[in-house]
Amino acid sequence: MLGFGSVAMMDVLARRSFAAQAIGESAALPANPLSARAPHFPARAKRIIYLFLDGGLSHVDSYDYKPLLQRDDGKPLPASIAKPKFTFAPTGSLLKSPFGFRQWGQTGMWASDLFPRINSLIDELTFIHSLHHDNEDHITAKRMIFTGSGREPRPQLGSWLAYGLGSENANLPAFIEIMPGAPKGASAAFLPAQFAGTAIGRPDAKSPFRAWDNLKPAGAGGRGAIDLVAAMNKDHLLKSPGDRAIEAEIQNMELAFRMQSQAPELMGIDGESDATLKLYGVGEEITDDFGRACLMARRFAEKGVRYITVMHSTQAFGNLWDQHKNLYEGHRKNAMSVDVPIAGLLHDLKSRGMLEDTLVMCGSEFGRTPVFEFQDGAEGRHRNGRDHNPHGFTMWFAGGGLKPALRYGATDDYGYYAVQNKTTVFDLHATLLYAMGLDHQKLTYRHGGRDYRLTDVYGNVAPVFA
Repeated sequence: MLGFGSVAMMDVLARRSFAAQAIGESAALPANPLSARAPHFPARAKRIIYLFLDGGLSHVDSYDYKPLLQRDDGKPLPASIAKPKFTFAPTGSLLKSPFGFRQWGQTGMWASDLFPRINSLIDELTFIHSLHHDNEDHITAKRMIFTGSGREPRPQLGSWLAYGLGSENANLPAFIEIMPGAPKGASAAFLPAQFAGTAIGRPDAKSPFRAWDNLKPAGAGGRGAIDLVAAMNKDHLLKSPGDRAIEAEIQNMELAFRMQSQAPELMGIDGESDATLKLYGVGEEITDDFGRACLMARRFAEKGVRYITVMHSTQAFGNLWDQHKNLYEGHRKNAMSVDVPIAGLLHDLKSRGMLEDTLVMCGSEFGRTPVFEFQDGAEGRHRNGRDHNPHGFTMWFAGGGLKPALRYGATDDYGYYAVQNKTTVFDLHATLLYAMGLDHQKLTYRHGGRDYRLTDVYGNVAPVFA
């Protein structure tokens, strides 16, 4: 009715008390919590784009080449590598990768043929092969990757960045989720609602563009409606001084109104050249959807959004990387839908001089087992899929001041467990905050009588920077 974006109607009224701290200090948050603030130290990156492959990309079928796994196909897992206590289905013998591995680039790094376009840029990528955590199911694993806690509601990394650094663009949020599927904005949890993620959902069949719910171009009368509601809220605030929920609602409504002047134009891609659209795979059936999402991420990054997630996740479109069976067909189809768009994004950022200060990261909530999983179905028993594996998996990164062509950490000879330079999710988050100029030990928020951090009481910055 009033054209509010989804950011305007977060659950601000449900959280009535906040005891805020500015980054590393006991002072209160500024009058405008989203005003830009200086980092703790010079940042390597101005923004992060997180390309999330929902469901569990298999590291041993993509970027963690294991010659012994190929050699010992069909043999039992060696006794020296114990299977985890919990699995979702019975698992069997070692299963070699059905994808062809070879060396790529000038550095000769090993990778499978799943992502040939991305692999053409492999000399510019940084790999962490030793990520691990202890959350076996998708929901808790994704919570862990995004928030640092698998089971307790916590703010996402993007919310922490918004809290610590504010927004570079007063007309846009600091944290945006480009989400195929039903838009569910990332709650700020115990942080003030202004720092929550703002979600952009999948378009319907009649629209080639994604859209924020209820976000319309600013028109006549819109300002008056906002002013009326704001005046009513301010009157209520006078009766309840210090009510942070009402303050947050007023500020979110103001931001939503300002978004109407800039966001709709950014979300349309009519002004992009044919060459750019082709670069991202826009117009091709299998790459069009994710290509548009990646292109939109670049457009928002150009305008100062600090943290952007691009989710490849809608199961209805066959895009869930959860191949408990039909590993080859499922991973191949998914890879074909993201390979061109992701490579296009990297090329585009580099050509615009943005890759140096943009950190692009790509990965899943966990990897997959090196042994096959038994799956019973109407057509018989399958032995061509892999179970979830949070015990050792891979993510890759580009730009943001990281060392290119670096492989950090390692899993065992078959890819089951992280064994060398083991990297926790807390280490990952500490590293990402460091890239953005923030000390993870100083970025705190007081809630419920204690100081909280994204990294809790853990975390070390990984030595992956140039």
